[in-house]
Amino acid sequence: MSSQARPVTQAQAQNTFIPIPQAFMESVERLADKPAYFVRGKDRWEATSWTEYGEQVRNAAKALLALGVNPGDSVCILSYNRPEWTIMDVAAMMIGAVPTGIYWTAAAPEINYILRHSQGRILLAETKTQLKGIGEQAENMRHLRKTIRLDGRVENPDQYTWASFMSLGENSPGLDAELDQRLNDIAAEDIALQIYTSGTTGLPKAVQISHRAIRAESDALNLAFKPTSADRYISYLPMAHIAEQCGTIIQACDTGYPVYYAKSVTSLGEHLPEVRPTVTFGVPRIFEKINEKVEKQLSKEKGFKGKLIQWSLQISKDWYKESINGKSAGLVLNTKKKIANRLVLDKIKHKIGLDKMRMFVSGGAPVSKRVLEAFTGLDIVIREVYGQSENCGGATINIIGATRLGSVGKPMDGVTIKIAADGEILCKADTNFSSYAHDPAATDESLRDGWLYSGDIGYFDKEGYLFITGRKKELIITSGGKNISPALLEQDLMEIPFVEYAVVAGNNQNFLSALITIDGAMAQRFATENNIEPEDVLKSDQLRSIIQASIKKVNARHSRVERIRKFEILPDGFSIQTGELTPTLKIRRAKVLNNHADALEAIYKHDD
Repeated sequence: MSSQARPVTQAQAQNTFIPIPQAFMESVERLADKPAYFVRGKDRWEATSWTEYGEQVRNAAKALLALGVNPGDSVCILSYNRPEWTIMDVAAMMIGAVPTGIYWTAAAPEINYILRHSQGRILLAETKTQLKGIGEQAENMRHLRKTIRLDGRVENPDQYTWASFMSLGENSPGLDAELDQRLNDIAAEDIALQIYTSGTTGLPKAVQISHRAIRAESDALNLAFKPTSADRYISYLPMAHIAEQCGTIIQACDTGYPVYYAKSVTSLGEHLPEVRPTVTFGVPRIFEKINEKVEKQLSKEKGFKGKLIQWSLQISKDWYKESINGKSAGLVLNTKKKIANRLVLDKIKHKIGLDKMRMFVSGGAPVSKRVLEAFTGLDIVIREVYGQSENCGGATINIIGATRLGSVGKPMDGVTIKIAADGEILCKADTNFSSYAHDPAATDESLRDGWLYSGDIGYFDKEGYLFITGRKKELIITSGGKNISPALLEQDLMEIPFVEYAVVAGNNQNFLSALITIDGAMAQRFATENNIEPEDVLKSDQLRSIIQASIKKVNARHSRVERIRKFEILPDGFSIQTGELTPTLKIRRAKVLNNHADALEAIYKHDD
C-alpha cells in the first residue's frame, strides 16, 4: 500500500479542544458589532451583527430547552439556505442536540423516512408544500413533538411560527444557566451533527459526526487556506450537504467571516458582482455554467479586441502552467501576465464578481480538465478537494502554491491516506465519522481499525497528489471479464460540446455504450442555426453526426475495451425530480440505468 500524510495541527499537538458552538460564542464576543451574515433585501444586502446573531442563537437554544429537547435528540431542518437554518443548527449543537438537515428538494417519502429514521423531535420547515404528505403514516410522527414554520402560518397547536418559537427563549431568562451548562458539557466524542447522504444508490445513511471531527476539520481548513473575519462567503448550495455546512456554519463560526445567503442557486450569477466573495465552495456543474456564460460573452468580441482577449486568456493559462505549484514563471511571462491582467483579465473578473476570490473550492465530483484550464485563463484557480460525509467532506485539498490541475491535492493536516492493494482509498483522521445511525453492520464495513474505507478508487502521483479514478461499486465488468471504471470515460464524454451528462453502460455486455443528455440552451441554438424544428433537434442527423465524431475522438484516447461503440441521445435531461441527480447534481447511476432500461435494451438487442 502507498500512503501520504501531513503533520498534525498545533491544536492536536497541544491536545486542546474547543467545540464549534464555544468557538461561535468566542466569535460573538470578539467581533461584536461587525457583520455576521447578510440577506438580500429589496434594494441591498442587509447585515446582522455578531452580537445580535449570538442573541438569536442563544434564544433559539433556550426555546429548544423549553420544548424539552435533550442531549442527543435530533432536530431536523428542511429549508433552503437562510439564517434561521444556521441559527437552529448552532442552537441545537449548543445544547447537545443533533442538527439533521433534509435537502429542500426532498420528496415526501424521503422526508418521512428521515423523520422516522432520525427520530426527529423538532422539525424546522420553510413552506407548506414541504409539509404536505408528512405524517400521513402515524409511525413517522411518533417522535416528532413540534414543527416550527418559516412561512408565518400555524395549523395546529403543535406548530409554531419562527417568531413564536423564538419568544420561548426570549421570555425564559431562567434557562440561561441550563444553556451554559449544556454548552460546557459538550464532550469531544458527542455527536455534533448528522448528515443523511444524498447517496447515488439506495436509501440515505445517517452519517453521525462528532464534535471532535468537526473541530479537526475546521483546524485543517484553517491551516490550508487561512480564512479570517475579513473574508466573505456566499452560501447557495444545499446546507444538508457536509461541504456547505463546513463553509456556512463550521468555518464561519470558527473564524468569524460573514456569510451572504443567496436567494436561490439560480441567483448566484447576480449575487457574485454584489458580494465579491473571497472564499466559496462549488460543484462542477456550477463552474461549467459560469465558464459557458463567460465563453459565450467573450466569443462575441471580434477584431483587435477579440484578439487581445484571446491573447490574454492564453498568457494566463501559460503563466499558471509554470507557476501553479509555487515556481516562478520567469520575467518575460510575468510581464506579459501583468499586461494581460491590466488590459483584460481584471476587467472580466470584476464584471462577473470573482475579482476578490482567493479560494474557489470544488468538490463532490471531478471538474473537467478543460474547465479547470479555462478558469486559469481568467486568472482564477479552482482548488479541488476530496472527501465525503464520512470524513467531514475534506481529506485532501489543493492549496495556493501546491496545486495540480486534475488532482484533488494532498492530504490535509492530521489526515493519513493510503491506497489499498485493490486501489481503494483509505483514510485515517480525527475527521472520520463515528457511525451510521442504527446500522452497525454498515459502520463496521466502512470503519476498520481506524481506517475509513471510502469506496473510491485512486492513486498518488510521484509528488504526492491524489487522483480519483472512480467508485468500486460502479465498476463495469464486461462479458469478457474486463473491469472498467466509467468515471474518467464519462468525464471525457462530458467534455464534448452539447453534452450535459453521460452515463456509460456495459455490465455483462461485450462492448460499452453511453446514454447522453444534451444541454438545452445549446440544443436550441443549434436548431436555430441549422433550420431545425426545436422539437426535432435531438433526433436530427446533424446533431448525431457531431456527437458521433466527438465520441470517435474520445475513443482514440482510451484502450480498445474502454471505447464507446453505441450511444443514445435521451429525449429529456437528468434531474433531481426524477431521482437521476442528487441534490448536489451528482449522477445516480443505478437510477439512470433503471429509468432508461428500454434504451439500453435497444442498444444491445442488435449487437453488431
